[in-house]
Formats: sequence, C-alpha cells, structure tokens
Amino acid sequence: MTPATYHPTHGRTLPPPDQVITTETKNILLRNFYQRAEEKMRPKRAAPESLTPEHSCKQPRPSTSN
Repeated sequence: MTPATYHPTHGRTLPPPDQVITTETKNILLRNFYQRAEEKMRPKRAAPESLTPEHSCKQPRPSTSN
C-alpha cells in the first residue's frame, strides 16, 4: 500500500524528490493521553529510609476527662 503523498499544484516550491509527507494514524491528543497514562503507570522511586523520621512529630493530647 502506497502512502498518500503531497503533490503541489504549482511549480514555485517543489519539495525534494525523496521527501514523503504522510499522516499519522493516531491523533496527537490521543497520543499525548496515552503517553501521560504510561508515565502514571511507571513505579515511583521509594524514598530512602534515612528520610523517614525516627520519632513522630505528633504527640497525643493529654486526656482532659474529670
């Protein structure tokens, strides 16, 4: 199957003889959507354990029941 090619209707700007202009099968918006979905599916890097706090910053409130 030969791809559709561009043929100019005038002789002012002739393309190079080996140039082939074709259309893409996937719409640019769909391609962008699929690329972003693939990026989201990639596993994230785990944080090193040295960054996790040894003691929690949150402290429980003292009970105020009488």
